[in-house]
Amino acid sequence: MADGVDWELCELEAADETSLREAYRNIYINEYVNAEIRDWHGRRVLFHRFTFDHAFSAATNYRTSAGIHDVALSLPRAQRIYWIRKTLVTEDLDVDVIGQVRSDNRGRPRRRRTLIVLDNRYVVVLEVSARKDCDFEFVTAFPATAAYLLDIRRGSNVVEKRQRKRKPQSCGD
Repeated sequence: MADGVDWELCELEAADETSLREAYRNIYINEYVNAEIRDWHGRRVLFHRFTFDHAFSAATNYRTSAGIHDVALSLPRAQRIYWIRKTLVTEDLDVDVIGQVRSDNRGRPRRRRTLIVLDNRYVVVLEVSARKDCDFEFVTAFPATAAYLLDIRRGSNVVEKRQRKRKPQSCGD
């Protein structure tokens, strides 16, 4: 865990999986879709309602799924719902921002910025927006393994490094 940053999970209880999914959806809509979120540079990040379905679901086997998610609610993703905002706005974190160009499902190139919170191996993916009212649009967020982080770094460029402010050490330390 990062020093000075609260990385608690959001663990909700509900009568069934559908109710649990709706409870997390409500958090997403209230905290992100209905709010104005800006990153540490003041750039606006837009969150769409429809993005919830992709961002908080998962594929049982990512490598063979062709991007199709067959798990309607991924608890590891949903329980980290508040980590998205922390990644975007908390200045006291070690974050690598990776620039990527990926093809969308229609084969069109999309410019993305992938934010990797180094201490927590947490990934937030944003797409550069063509809209005039925002700079980026949220795509997804998820916890990642060290191997997966290595994969996304291949062929990508670090376009920015944000480092947490370190406490100066005294001569006696």
